[in-house]
Amino acid sequence: MEYPMQRESCAVCETVLESTKEQPIDLDLSLPDYCPDIERILKCRVSPSLTGRSLSGDSLTLDGSVLISLYYLDAKKQAIRLCEHTMPFSCSFNAKTGTEEAVALVRLKTEYLNCRALSPRRVDIHGAVSAAVTLYAGCQQEYFSRIEGDDIEQRQNSTNVTRLCGIGQQQFSLTEVLDIGAGKGHPESILRSDLSVRCDSLKAMTDKLMVSGEAVLRLLYVTDLEAGTQDTMTFHIPFSQVLDVRGLTDSTTNEVLLEVMHYETALKAEYDENSTLVTLDARLCATVLATEETTITWVEDAYSTEYELSLSQKAYRFTRSTVPLKESFSAKTEVTTGDGGITKIIDLWCDSVNSLFVAEKDSMTVRGKVNCGMLALDSEGVPYYLERAVDFSAAPEVLQTMSQPIVKADVTAENLSFRITGDDRVEIKADLCLTGSAHEDAAMKGVAAVEGLEDRCRRKDKAAALTLYYADEGERLWDIACAYCTSVEAIKLENELTDDVMAASGMLLIPM
Repeated sequence: MEYPMQRESCAVCETVLESTKEQPIDLDLSLPDYCPDIERILKCRVSPSLTGRSLSGDSLTLDGSVLISLYYLDAKKQAIRLCEHTMPFSCSFNAKTGTEEAVALVRLKTEYLNCRALSPRRVDIHGAVSAAVTLYAGCQQEYFSRIEGDDIEQRQNSTNVTRLCGIGQQQFSLTEVLDIGAGKGHPESILRSDLSVRCDSLKAMTDKLMVSGEAVLRLLYVTDLEAGTQDTMTFHIPFSQVLDVRGLTDSTTNEVLLEVMHYETALKAEYDENSTLVTLDARLCATVLATEETTITWVEDAYSTEYELSLSQKAYRFTRSTVPLKESFSAKTEVTTGDGGITKIIDLWCDSVNSLFVAEKDSMTVRGKVNCGMLALDSEGVPYYLERAVDFSAAPEVLQTMSQPIVKADVTAENLSFRITGDDRVEIKADLCLTGSAHEDAAMKGVAAVEGLEDRCRRKDKAAALTLYYADEGERLWDIACAYCTSVEAIKLENELTDDVMAASGMLLIPM
């Protein structure tokens, strides 16, 4: 005998792919004619970026480039010289999403790098960068909320879960002309640039989201190539963008992740030697998840008062208690610079941030390191490069209210500052920001299929209207009702009970 079952579904965000691919770097670099000979290599820096990504059918394709920046000193040991080389890369991932509602998050990282000078004009560079991809897709999680049948008794349960309302990804451009200004050193060339973005506010409408934020561009540039003088400049660039996300409303909870895919900076001095203008051409990508809290009711267990049942169960997993994370904190440390001493810091930047969330007793902490790069002058005024790490640890308050949080968040360095505290000591302070979300999982079991075995009828004692049963403390009324082919509600009514579990041992009247 087949029993009709009421099927329900809840939209969820599912991870359908997590994969990493490496792109090797093997380069025999010869300096262009306009570059002076290498006296000493300061730093070889690799900066991977994405120029495009395409998710079509069962394939995710990434196109990008790796910018190799070689910083070195010439024979005069005064000016920091720069030689750059760009190499393209492309890689593909098999991504069977089964739906058009899918987004790909990409993390580019330098795995390792070795650099050595073969001659004053040749450099051997070996290394690798990696592309780590996480692919999310919207799908329907089905479950059964009710079983139809006069002889069926069913145990239902309800819980609050997070329903996915919309998921989307959109790229957009950020183009600006910026002025260093007359009060700063006149730029002759750009040595280094970093661009970071953050989201400050969201305004939701039906199927649209207005994202407002700020891009921060930091420059290290040369003011006098012969004298070897440099200067720094930081630009704060506000922006806003309307994103199209189907299913989004003004009542949904919206999470936005902003990524810098690729950017280029250039001086406009080639048109005017007195110009202090800098152009920025950036490609950004915004990923949006729109959710709302809802309640689902599902059938945990069932039995028939007439027949034995063939019953199968299935495990379900939903997301619940999703909360946004945005918390600022700082960390600082004092580092030594070595025997050469230090008289000036030319530039200080963040190369990378490594973080890990750790559950300890009743708290959840995030720990990690900010890997800093520093260009400085030693006691003789000669430029040199060094790397140091700033350890950090924080316990975000919102995570302490969750029993077993699952965190999807990143720590970024919003600002680095320094203070020279001695001939060979520097205090570094990192202003950090944790952004992302945290949630808890709702794991449950429910009935997936049920069939009545008509040739196996259940035996019921119909000689009396009531049966006496001695129940133990903690015994479930559900198990008692199933054994005697009656219902939980009938036992409760007969014995004037309100709970589903026996609070104390005692005699029960079982209606037959």
